[in-house]
Amino acid sequence: MLFRFKRENTKLRVAYIVSRFFEPFLWLTIIGLATIFSEYFDGYNRVSWGIILLAFLGVLPLLTLWLGLKKGKVKDIDFSKREERTAFILMILFYWFLGALLTWALAGPRLVSAILITAIIVAATVLIINLYWKVSVHALGITTSALFINQLFDWQYLWLFIFVPLVAWSRWAQKRHTIAQLLGGCGLAILAWVLLVSFGY
Repeated sequence: MLFRFKRENTKLRVAYIVSRFFEPFLWLTIIGLATIFSEYFDGYNRVSWGIILLAFLGVLPLLTLWLGLKKGKVKDIDFSKREERTAFILMILFYWFLGALLTWALAGPRLVSAILITAIIVAATVLIINLYWKVSVHALGITTSALFINQLFDWQYLWLFIFVPLVAWSRWAQKRHTIAQLLGGCGLAILAWVLLVSFGY
């Protein structure tokens, strides 16, 4: 019995570590970082536009989450209370809209606009779904990352998809999401990919 408890605790500990390593907005930042080195930034200042994309796409959302946790406005990093997501998603939508507007005003890389507009559409969809159901943003984040990076780099990084079931397992093992909620996150990631492709990438 004791051994079983220890094994269960180890499983939950590993699942928690996996969840933290694959934080959705951390991986959105990685998408932004990867795109800086793509051909779509040719002719633009990669450093300047990279900073803009990284700031709006991932850094500001991560900073907002950290402040929410510090001030107690968010109970825990996993948003156990579905209702707490609403204000956070609205804030993220504001950041992404501002980033897209700035990119348009400065005639920035089309890819930056495409990524931010795609993010806005998907986040708005998550916001609506969240009123009734808690879709997995972790599954959405890692699946989107794998799809986007492969789409932009001629499918050279198929091994990234190995992380999708790993992250799904970590969320399920911690009882943070049901299988349906995990599949819902993956489905929204496919929507994000379709939107990116529709922009011509």
